[in-house]
Amino acid sequence: MNNRMLIKKFEKTLQYEDHWDYRGTSNSERDYVHGFCTYPAMMVPKMQREMLSICLEELTVQRPRLIDPFAGSGTILVEGMLRGLDVLGVDINPLAVLLCKVKTTILEVRILEKESWLLKTNISRSNDVEDFYFKGIEKWFTPKAIADLSRIRAAIVIEENIKIRRFFWATFCEVIRIVSNSRDCTYKLHIKDIRDIKAYDKDAVSIFLETLDYNIKKYKEFHTTMEERGLIKKNGLYKGDVKIIMGDSITFLRKTKRKFDLLFTSPPYGDNHTTVSYGQYSVLSLRWMNWTDIDDSVNEKLLETLYEIDNISLGGMSSNKYLTQSKRDVVNKSATLSKQVNMITCAAPKQVNKLVAFYSDMDGFLEALSQKVKPAAVSVWTLGNRKVGKQEIYMNTIITELGKRYGLDLLTSFSRKILNKRMPKINAYKGEHDDLIETMTREHILIFIRSEQNDGSILAI
Repeated sequence: MNNRMLIKKFEKTLQYEDHWDYRGTSNSERDYVHGFCTYPAMMVPKMQREMLSICLEELTVQRPRLIDPFAGSGTILVEGMLRGLDVLGVDINPLAVLLCKVKTTILEVRILEKESWLLKTNISRSNDVEDFYFKGIEKWFTPKAIADLSRIRAAIVIEENIKIRRFFWATFCEVIRIVSNSRDCTYKLHIKDIRDIKAYDKDAVSIFLETLDYNIKKYKEFHTTMEERGLIKKNGLYKGDVKIIMGDSITFLRKTKRKFDLLFTSPPYGDNHTTVSYGQYSVLSLRWMNWTDIDDSVNEKLLETLYEIDNISLGGMSSNKYLTQSKRDVVNKSATLSKQVNMITCAAPKQVNKLVAFYSDMDGFLEALSQKVKPAAVSVWTLGNRKVGKQEIYMNTIITELGKRYGLDLLTSFSRKILNKRMPKINAYKGEHDDLIETMTREHILIFIRSEQNDGSILAI
């Protein structure tokens, strides 16, 4: 890796102030399979594509292995496949795992179109289907929505090909979100006003059929491009290696024997409970599905409450019972974090544990990661600085300070305006007074190099 040239290429892009803002319809478009299903805080595909191209130009490894340890909806994995890379994604959220598997699975277009026609036929014929049920369904869906969604679900479950069935589930989950009684101004589940619920007039079946046609069209574009680039073998499989892991990244990294040349990721910006509630956003869709279709390791207990997925995510366990002294010690590993914890203690004392728990887990992740990225490996992080107690938390600086301890040296960094990323415009704040605050308007991109001298052990402060 030519570090100097890599820095120079990124610096060259900064000659234009708004280069990385990706303004306009064309730049912000979620092309190929990127737009299959709405997911919180999705990356801008073309931005990640450009950054990946810059890194690959300077990477000397012939066939680099790319990892996204917080894979989300799979943006990085798809972009890696478009370049013929071996890709691996990890996520703890079953909905994210479903989307990653659907987007990275190569299907025969003819079969997909045939099975989609059969699905549409079965939906049109299934007028007398027993309503599906789970606890709380009447709260989150109107009787008409339940009837419509039950018809679609009944037609999906009889599809025999699990790869095709997953494709249908990914289409279905978008419709579930649209027709639910949850407000769409936040990723947390908040029931709509009763007047809005009574005014419900959406046709879930029509929305599903329209969404399915769109997804097939975008998949065909993806498949055609992969074929044109010679990335699909004669047997119809991808020429590289794709691995999707359901679970937490720290456990995976500690257990795996694999090592990686490239990391591209956008981690959570804080604990899910007080930032983007990926779990709450996903749970209603997941309850409608056969979750064993997603992955054998999906635990039914994850769907018993609205909060369980968020509880097991970074910083999800923040009570004194779980926040041991060794976990609290993370505050001493970052001067910036230490200062900010002191400030938050005064402004919003109830949030301190959550802040510390999140960065304790992040520190554990960085330690595990440092052992699984090769010397001179590049890692590109897209992240944001959230607010706690009306105080901006400088995640970009904290990650840099923590990463340095594990041989992750910052090469360069820059920021961009968030113009099209799907984020809630306001977030809850619980300080001395209940209030609402604006969320972040900028993202920070950090580019690290794995030190060739350091072995991944903790460095002296």
